[in-house]
Amino acid sequence: MCCTIATVTKGAAGTPRRYRSALRARQVEQTRQEVLDAAVDLFARNGWARTTVGAIATEAGVAVETVYSGFGSKKALLRAAMDVAIVGDADPVPLVEREPYRKLSAEPPDRRLRGAIAIAGQIYSGPVSRLWRALNEAAAGDPEVAQWCTELEAGRRTTMSEMLELVYGRQADDRTVDIVWGLVSIETYTKFCIECGWTTEQWQDWAVEAVQLFAGRP
Repeated sequence: MCCTIATVTKGAAGTPRRYRSALRARQVEQTRQEVLDAAVDLFARNGWARTTVGAIATEAGVAVETVYSGFGSKKALLRAAMDVAIVGDADPVPLVEREPYRKLSAEPPDRRLRGAIAIAGQIYSGPVSRLWRALNEAAAGDPEVAQWCTELEAGRRTTMSEMLELVYGRQADDRTVDIVWGLVSIETYTKFCIECGWTTEQWQDWAVEAVQLFAGRP
C-alpha cells in the first residue's frame, strides 16, 4: 500500500513540473515572436540607423536584455526579421517547400507561372522591400551584413531556378535563370510599384510577360 501511494504521489508531483516546463517554452516562443513582429515593423518603418534595440524592446513590451539574450545583436535581429517577413514565420522551411508553392505543382503550367509570380508579389508588397533597404543600409558599414545580403540574393536566385523548373518541367540554363532573377526582383517591384505607382497586380502581369519573353510560354 505504501509503495502504491508513493508511486501515485511521485507521478502527481511530476505532472505540474512538466506542465510548467511546457508553459515556459510557450511563453519564450511567444516573447520571441513579439520581438520579431516589433523588429519587422520598426526596421521597415525607420530603417537601420533610426531603429534601436531599446525601441524594439519597448514595442514588444520586454526588457532590452531579453532582446539581446534572444538574438545576440541588433544586426542578427534584422536578419531574423527579414527571414520572417519573407515566409511569414520563424520556421526554418524554405519558401519552395511551403504549402502555397507546393500547391502549384497541381496546376497547369501556365497557371504555375502566374501563381509563382503572385507569391513573389505578395511577399514584396509587404515589409520585405523596406527591410531589404534597411539591410543594405546596414551592409554599407558592416561586412558581415553585406555577406548576408549576398547570401539572400543567392538564395533568391536558387528559388528562381526552382520556380522555372516547376513551371517548365525542365532545368533552365544559367543565362535564363540570371535574367529571371533580375526581372522578378525586389528592385523591379520597388521601381514600378513604389516609385512609379503601379499596383502589385500590374507588376505581376508585367513580370509574367517578361518571363515568358525570355523563357517562353509554359
